[in-house]
Amino acid sequence: MGCITSGIQEFLSDLLDTRLLIIKVTYFMLLAGIVIVWPQLTLHQEELGLTTYHTGICSSVMSFLIILVPLLAGLAGDKLGNYKLLMSTATMVTGIGALLFTFVPSARRSKVTGLNGTTSGSQFGIEISSNFNNGTMTAFEVDSEKLVETFWYYLAVRTLFGMFQSVGYTLFEASVMTQVQERGINYGFQRAWGTLAVIVFSLISGYIIDKTGGFKMIFWVSAVLHIVSAALMLLLTNFKVPTQSLTKEIFKYLCNAEVILLFTALLVAGVFIGYLETFMYRYLFSLGASNILIGLTVTVGAPFELIITLVTSYFVRLMGHAPLIMAGLSAYAVRLVGMSVLIDPWWVLPLEMLESVANGLLFTAAIMYCTVLFPMDTITTFRGIFAVVYFGVGKLLGTAVGSEMREALGDRATFRVLAGTALAFTLIYCFAFCTLRRHTNKTFALKPSLPTKTLS
Repeated sequence: MGCITSGIQEFLSDLLDTRLLIIKVTYFMLLAGIVIVWPQLTLHQEELGLTTYHTGICSSVMSFLIILVPLLAGLAGDKLGNYKLLMSTATMVTGIGALLFTFVPSARRSKVTGLNGTTSGSQFGIEISSNFNNGTMTAFEVDSEKLVETFWYYLAVRTLFGMFQSVGYTLFEASVMTQVQERGINYGFQRAWGTLAVIVFSLISGYIIDKTGGFKMIFWVSAVLHIVSAALMLLLTNFKVPTQSLTKEIFKYLCNAEVILLFTALLVAGVFIGYLETFMYRYLFSLGASNILIGLTVTVGAPFELIITLVTSYFVRLMGHAPLIMAGLSAYAVRLVGMSVLIDPWWVLPLEMLESVANGLLFTAAIMYCTVLFPMDTITTFRGIFAVVYFGVGKLLGTAVGSEMREALGDRATFRVLAGTALAFTLIYCFAFCTLRRHTNKTFALKPSLPTKTLS
């Protein structure tokens, strides 16, 4: 009971601190701008006439670029020290990129009628794009020549949007992590406002699409939210001094065994995220899912993620970072097995509650882990490396290897293979961490000492 009372008092104190208001509002606006479009991007590609093959290429290219972008952003941030202008400009360009999605030409033509199960696109001399809703096939003509133009336009816009979003978000989170170290603020309490935005705007996105009959409005809303976020970032303070011997510091910490284990776990988790973000929504759509259900897949798990984000600091103090990361990895195994046996797409909603553990707990615990493992003068670079491993290399492998597995095995078998991989690596990580701890005779992050500075 005392722990609960203490936690509530800490939360209220943080909530009423006006010096942290800008961080909370920026988190809300920034995550809202991202999540209102992110679950719908693969469906927007289908609306334009792009195929699953094009989806795989776009995701692979984005993942490859994200291998470089966050790292360069982190290096620039540590060298600049006060990178407020760079962060704000990148977020502003992201908003412009969201608007450019509305100008990508569609390769679809009029709806094809009279098709049956034995009819093929070649009989019409065109490509066929099909949607399956409630067991009924709706097919559209896709202009093969226009499809090439559409793909390259879309890839250019998606690249612009993704790259600058990565820069802005990486630098913003690094600025928050700096304040976690310097002022002892609770990271979970700040990020919870971004999770709240996910709850609200993931549901709003599907509603807007159904009401307006298209995707244009969600891109306009995303643009406005990113531009507002860019303006708010200019009001942030407490940036660090520039780092002098950055390269030496980076290699020193990258040789740490505990750091290697952390980044390996993030890499594996990124593989699962890459595959799920690329193909899960199309998989659900093929089972008859509506746009409302697609939005709900994010909304239903978000309240649990909000709660977990708020209490992560408590569990870190109680158990340590590493056990929470293991819990996140094992949750992926359960979630992927569940996806493999779906018949009715609505049963995905209970599975998405695991997203709060698989992603929310793992991601938040890992970010907090970084604030313990790395010093302030390199925190921005290591936040960039975090993004490179998790969102870049991991997602690239998940998309590229997952695409090949999906073509060879199908959706269900691929989910099962990935589930087995998640369970196996959880056990490997647990064994390696415990062995390392016994070998070095150190506590590591099992029961770490968190920053104890108070706001002043």
